[in-house]
This record gives sequence, structure tokens and C-alpha cells, in this order.
Amino acid sequence: MWFNLFSRELKPFNEGYLPTKDGHTVYFRQFGNPQGIPVLSFHGGPGGSSRTKYAKLFNLRKYRIIQYDQRGCGQSQAKNYLYKNETEYLLHDAERLLTHLDIKKKIIVQGVSWGSTLALLFAEKYPQMVQKIIVSSVFLARSEDEAWVSHDSQRFYPDLWTQMKLKINNDNNVYNKYIKMLFSSDEKQYLTALSYLGSYEYMLGQLTPQFTEQTSCLPEELQSSRIYFHYQQNNFFMKENQILHQAEIIKNIPALIVHNRMDFCCPVKQAWDLHLALPQSVIKIAAGYGHSNPKLLKILKNAMNTFLM
Repeated sequence: MWFNLFSRELKPFNEGYLPTKDGHTVYFRQFGNPQGIPVLSFHGGPGGSSRTKYAKLFNLRKYRIIQYDQRGCGQSQAKNYLYKNETEYLLHDAERLLTHLDIKKKIIVQGVSWGSTLALLFAEKYPQMVQKIIVSSVFLARSEDEAWVSHDSQRFYPDLWTQMKLKINNDNNVYNKYIKMLFSSDEKQYLTALSYLGSYEYMLGQLTPQFTEQTSCLPEELQSSRIYFHYQQNNFFMKENQILHQAEIIKNIPALIVHNRMDFCCPVKQAWDLHLALPQSVIKIAAGYGHSNPKLLKILKNAMNTFLM
């Protein structure tokens, strides 16, 4: 390893915006070597934003890391952030970005969580453009994967589900009730939805989770949560099991898969099912817990050093 980047501030060598399309102005930035091997990095969510810690996974003397904030996210701009904010548009923005940057070399796609979903979908849509795939904390966005979060996880957190139900007068339709509240113009309602349903996924894997009532929120926090549930309510704008059904397209592209054994947000079976669909892939199941943490990043970095040799 040439030097440890994790403790260093990282500044882009270039940043800017794609030309506005569909009312969305998409922000991007680049790190590392402008002449290096291009890496297209997809952030998590839906509703998250790009993070420099994922650029730091790479040797920045050798690689050119390209990040972009998806529609309505981070520093990207839109008057109506949900308008034409669907998976296919996010993939098209990524392709537009590569064209805008005049990148003609084959790229590496990298993504974590929802970013892994997009990285895999991008590789399946544009296989001729991709030389390698690196995904971690894998989310396949199948109905069974979403059912884990929205229903089955209550087997481990019955106390949290009871609290959520009590807050809405024991309504059994927990998700739909809270989502209606989240998209309400009434501040009290959307703050309650943020406090409970909006924070529930982040508690998965915690041993002592506890809800905290929010009395205010930043506009971007509300926007992020609304984007997530906009996707969740529309099956992430994907066909059922789309990634694995199309896995034949990318079976010959070298792939690295890294996942925590005790990931309660995205259970490890998703990573294993992907590995089985890509028999030539390399999988590392880390002996850790949580969806993402510094320990998993270190394991991912070490696995990438070997994979990219």
C-alpha cells in the first residue's frame, strides 16, 4: 500500500455539473490521476450522496475516481427532485457523465449498498464499457430483500415495531401509514415519520436501538428520505430479480463481492446469491456486523488490493 489515505483530506482535481436534463442538474467530481484507470463510483441510498471515503479505497496515483450525486441527491439540483427520478435515468446520467468526460477506456464500476445495485445494473446495460466490478454490502432490490426490511426484520426488533405501531394508533399497515405521513405537508407528521420509519433501517444490526423524536430537520434530510421511499414504493423501478436474471451478460467480467456476515440491513444471502450467479466472482464474507463500518472498509480495501493486481 503506497500510503494510508483514510486520515487525509481529499480534494477533487475536477468537479462540475452535467448539462441539465429532465429538470435535473447532476453534480460530479473526480479524484486521483487524470490519466489513470477510470473508476465509476455509485453512492448508496436511494437518497444518499457521494463520499470521499470510497475514493480513498483506491491508489490515487493509478486510478481516476469519478463520483456523481444521483438525481435530487447531495449537490445535484432540481426544482422537482422526484420528477423523472428513476433507476433508468440514473444509469443514463452515468453514461452521459462518461461521455461528458470523454472517457473511452473500459472502466471499473464500484458501489456499496444501493450503489452496488446501480453498479451491477450499469454493467449489465453497458457490458462493453466495463472491465471489472467491485461491490460491497450488496442490495439486489428483489421483493424478498425489501420484505426483510419492511416486514421480516421485526422478528429481531419486535419492540421497535410495537413502538412504531403505537405511535400510529396500532395501525397494522405500518409502512404505508408512515409513508403517507412522510410525504405530508404537515411538519408534525413528516417529523414523526422521519423519527420512526425514517430511522428504522439505520437501527438494524444495533444491539440497543432506540428511537429519538425529531423536533426539526434539515430540508435535505427530508428530501433524502422521500427519495428513498419514492424508490421503495415503486419496487426500485426494476423488474423482479432483474440483476440475477441478467447476470449472464456480465458472467465473464471479473467481479469482487465483499459483505459483512451480520449485515442486518442487507442480509448476506444477497451477496451469496450474486456470487452463485457469477461463478467466476471473488467473494469475501467478513466476520463483522453492520451494513457499513470502518472495519468493513479496511477489509474491502485489502480485498481490492489483491483483486486489482
